[in-house]
Amino acid sequence: MKKIGLTAVAFILAGAAFAQTSTPSATTDPASSTEVKAQMKDMRHDIRAYNKNKAEAKHDINQGNLAAAKTEIAAAKTEKQDIKADAQTLKSEGVAHPVKLADKQVKRIDEKDVKNDLKDIKADKKIEQKDIKEGDLVGAQAAQKDLKADKRDLKKDVREARRDGVRHPIRRAK
Repeated sequence: MKKIGLTAVAFILAGAAFAQTSTPSATTDPASSTEVKAQMKDMRHDIRAYNKNKAEAKHDINQGNLAAAKTEIAAAKTEKQDIKADAQTLKSEGVAHPVKLADKQVKRIDEKDVKNDLKDIKADKKIEQKDIKEGDLVGAQAAQKDLKADKRDLKKDVREARRDGVRHPIRRAK
């Protein structure tokens, strides 16, 4: 009986102790401040530039132009240093794994661009077919020009997405 009474008192005291502690206030997300967003945007631009410089260096090496490849490699090294510096500042501001986060954001943006280009191509094809059915040759030719421009944009966006590490960007966009 004594044990039951003591455990009941212990539970009551523990409950009172927990009731007195304050609940933690809602902490603000470090990624929500405008300064952090601007730094993340800068990091995304640095990552894109780094990927572009690496791809151009690889292309120059394959073409046999070693002097141009060396300059591209040097540019890539400076971009890598910028990425590391940005990562340090973002880590000090509370962003966890900023380089990985920015890389994912770059890939997501690339996939979105490819998806939008595919939608534009489908819309232009429908407009072209509709104009052909109605007998509007001028409209059909304009739709063909838009279709060519959209296909060019799609090729460019797919190339950028592949360079930034997205595998099969067209299949993923569907």
